[in-house]
Amino acid sequence: MLSGLAGRYQRLIDYFVPHSIRSDRAASNQARMFLISHTMGPILGNSVPIALYIFDPTPSWDILVLSASITAFWIFPFLLKRNYDYNSLVIVSVANLNFCIFWSCYFNGGVLSPTLPWVLLIPILSFFYIGGNASLQRPLMAIFAGSFLLFLLSFYGTNPPANDTPELALVALGTVSTVAALCYVATMAIYYARIFDAGVELENEVRRRRLATDQLRAAIVAADEAGIHKAEFLARMSHELRTPLNAVIGYSQILRDDALEANDLRMREDVERIHEAGQYLLRLINIILDLSKIEAGRMQFTVKPHVLADVLNDVVSKSLPAFVAGRNTLELEVDAAAATVETDGSRLAQILGAVLDNIPMHAPGCRAELRCRLLTTRSPDDAIELTIRDSGPGIDQGRLATLFESLADKRDAAASKYGGTGLSLTIMSRQAAAMGCSLAACNATGGGALFTLVIPLQWRPRTEAKIAADERVREDEAA
Repeated sequence: MLSGLAGRYQRLIDYFVPHSIRSDRAASNQARMFLISHTMGPILGNSVPIALYIFDPTPSWDILVLSASITAFWIFPFLLKRNYDYNSLVIVSVANLNFCIFWSCYFNGGVLSPTLPWVLLIPILSFFYIGGNASLQRPLMAIFAGSFLLFLLSFYGTNPPANDTPELALVALGTVSTVAALCYVATMAIYYARIFDAGVELENEVRRRRLATDQLRAAIVAADEAGIHKAEFLARMSHELRTPLNAVIGYSQILRDDALEANDLRMREDVERIHEAGQYLLRLINIILDLSKIEAGRMQFTVKPHVLADVLNDVVSKSLPAFVAGRNTLELEVDAAAATVETDGSRLAQILGAVLDNIPMHAPGCRAELRCRLLTTRSPDDAIELTIRDSGPGIDQGRLATLFESLADKRDAAASKYGGTGLSLTIMSRQAAAMGCSLAACNATGGGALFTLVIPLQWRPRTEAKIAADERVREDEAA
């Protein structure tokens, strides 16, 4: 039951905390201290005028004024909720607190008043309200000093009303006043202790997170170093593997020619299988080599100006046999403004060829278009946009999401309708990024797949770190 009441009271306090300061932890804690004081204070403080009314044989209007000034503290939470200036509310509140305490002391014995212990609350509450705000220390001290001086001058310079309260009643009044003041201070101290404990716990949590962050950084550095060593190892081993494979492929070609001359069909079929297997294995090794080079930042480019039409015509001529075999047609359209580009022509042809090679496999019998146009609205430099579109069924949405991600495709490569390892487009995407280009894919409106390659007119290669950063940006934008 008590925990339920405490929870509801906490929600009430949080309701009065204005939204403008909730994001500031220190200001929010000070505001909660202020609100607790001004919600609990009138309840405990009014015990004094109630006791005065009970014990004083001739109660007068001064008790009513005291009760009204104590009850007025309930106005401050509503003023704070309406975004009144916090510092101004603190000054007015402390001034009212001084008035309440010294007013009670003036009419009930002066410096010998049973309500005098409440004077100790003034500096304590001032500290709770302002925390480390040094700008309010002097004004609050001035209010306290001025109020105390005014009280002394008024009490000894005038004739306060005679106090006819019996001595035993004064003892009872002092007991009530002291107990109420102690309860008030205890309530504020308990909440302040909770805030302090929360601050210590937060500092410990920050310390733990810093330690975890340092450990994570060390793990990332170790993982990066391991990745670099892996890429270097793969690059070295790929070179070692290609040498004997080239010999196998070369000798299989010789044996194939010998089988043709001897008209040995059985030997010819066997040698063809050896030759095709060797070529396939060589392509796999080249893929691994290219991927490891890109990851290790060792990919080399031969950059020079190229006539774009010549590069595209060469790509189309090399892809034409596969298109003919798949009953596909390919249309090429080159914008006259897109004349030359500074890039690695062979790498550019490799990227376009990898995209075109997928069309006969995925969309046999369909029409394809390779279009080139100059983009003059891109900043800071102009670029060339190459689009490859087919009229096929398009790309499955699940596959489209991981089309350029290495090892993201868990299909059986041997049975895949996409063919091969599924890494070809991954390699081409990373290679395009290393060349300063961008390769994207989507399903075109009206059907079919659409690949877009944007090439800057001036050579602007990117490092592996820059490529990874750009990929993170794209992922954030997509999210």
